[in-house]
Amino acid sequence: MATSRNTQLDGWRAIAVFGVMWQHWAPASWRGPFPFEIGLYFFLTFSGFLITRGLLRDQAKGESSSTAWRGPAYKDFLSRRAIRILLPAYVAMLFAWLVAAPDIRAHLLYYLTYTVNFHMSRLTDFPSGTAHYWTLAIQVQFYLLWPLPIYAAPRKHMAKVLVATALVAPLSRAILVNFFPEILRPGAITTSAFDYFGAGALLALAIENGMKPGDRRLTIASWIALVPYLVLYHFDRIGHPLPGIRHFQQTLVSVVFAGLISVTLAGFRGPLGKLLDLPFIQHVGRLSYGFYLFHTPMPLFLGFVLPWIWMWNLPTALQLLCFFLASWGAAWLCWRYLESPLDRFRPQKRAA
Repeated sequence: MATSRNTQLDGWRAIAVFGVMWQHWAPASWRGPFPFEIGLYFFLTFSGFLITRGLLRDQAKGESSSTAWRGPAYKDFLSRRAIRILLPAYVAMLFAWLVAAPDIRAHLLYYLTYTVNFHMSRLTDFPSGTAHYWTLAIQVQFYLLWPLPIYAAPRKHMAKVLVATALVAPLSRAILVNFFPEILRPGAITTSAFDYFGAGALLALAIENGMKPGDRRLTIASWIALVPYLVLYHFDRIGHPLPGIRHFQQTLVSVVFAGLISVTLAGFRGPLGKLLDLPFIQHVGRLSYGFYLFHTPMPLFLGFVLPWIWMWNLPTALQLLCFFLASWGAAWLCWRYLESPLDRFRPQKRAA
């Protein structure tokens, strides 16, 4: 992973966070039919890949040792994740609270305990200034739970475990839609995201078992999965979701992203490769976590410090530019004074 392929994955991080910001900021008439929210699903699939790859290596090292390894490995894993993820997120929560994001002020405990996804699953609309926190909650819950089956399952049965885990997601969505009408957003329930994590995890397992990045079979499978995903997305968008198979829509897009990650590990050439490696794209990719944390409350913040953005009826394009520049500043500060310094305090992986 310590090659130019890493930079291209950073490029996809940047493109994914651009899509998320556009989804949250741009007027509906500007977004058109494209599902810009799929940037969220890329991040979840990518997390499944990266986290599982590290856990599989922990498992291999632990099983080759003669000492009890699962407890220390789990503790080390949580320490690394907590230092890197939680403190910047809590600072972003404080920022959202200070700029009067309404939902975090009314339901602060949900946010602090990373259970806000269950709260948001019952809301008619995502709340202003904190709409993205349901995915952060799911990520943290994933970090707490995912090492347990990875460390426990024998390697020879790992693929079956991961496939079964991924299939929990469409089953979960079907059950929630049909039997829990009070859950208005089934996708915000943790089990409904298992296909993203599972697809990324299966990619990690395949590569650890010898599959070459960019494997042609996976690439073909991801292109095949893209077509029915777009069909299901179209019917869902026009208000006529297809019964039964609608619950596999997100499973299909997770396969698409697993294929994309695999091809990116092999490296893109030509115009796409140059785009992913552009210095500006790389810069945004490095700051993508900060962008993700701060972009939703930023319009509220600007309403306090620069009220003319709203009062003068500025052109939408200029408003969006202000949102981006302010979020860029917050993301850079987060990276410079939180993420980078905290990296020095992350526990090192245990020796084999």
